[in-house]
Amino acid sequence: MDKLITVTPPEKVTDEYKNEAKTWTKWDSKSRKKFTYNYTAEERVLILDGSAELSPDDGSPTVVIGKGDRVTFHKGFKCKWKITKRMKKHYTVVQDEDEEEDAPPAITCDVCDADCSAESYFMDEDERDICPTCYEKGKDGEYAGAEHQKEGEEWVEPEKEKKAPPKKKQKTAKK
Repeated sequence: MDKLITVTPPEKVTDEYKNEAKTWTKWDSKSRKKFTYNYTAEERVLILDGSAELSPDDGSPTVVIGKGDRVTFHKGFKCKWKITKRMKKHYTVVQDEDEEEDAPPAITCDVCDADCSAESYFMDEDERDICPTCYEKGKDGEYAGAEHQKEGEEWVEPEKEKKAPPKKKQKTAKK
């Protein structure tokens, strides 16, 4: 597990790293409290505020991260996040050299951990991704209002062309 996550404490984070992080995407946990995440590419993070406990899926000890930490999540790291204080962070995803630059986002089902990059349902209120199988198994409308996505983008079923009913032949009166 040590090779799959690297945490550098705030006092060892360089000013150069902090300045570079300002150019990255900013994330805010808002109402997210718990979720599972599978890192399919390296992700570099600078925690701006807040804290979280990460429980690795391989049974390794819980990792605590917080304000000022520099964290590198290496490809293959899977964990359950528990936000202990609302978190804000800058992050960037580093693609492997042999991967396509325009590859679709890696999306993992937050229920069963299946890869659902090709098709998923996104629950905006708690930022969960649900694979089609789990979506179908959902009970009592638990996934109602989920956005249907393909390759990480909203998908709207194209309307099928409605064919006009065949015209009825008019009977001509015989004389």
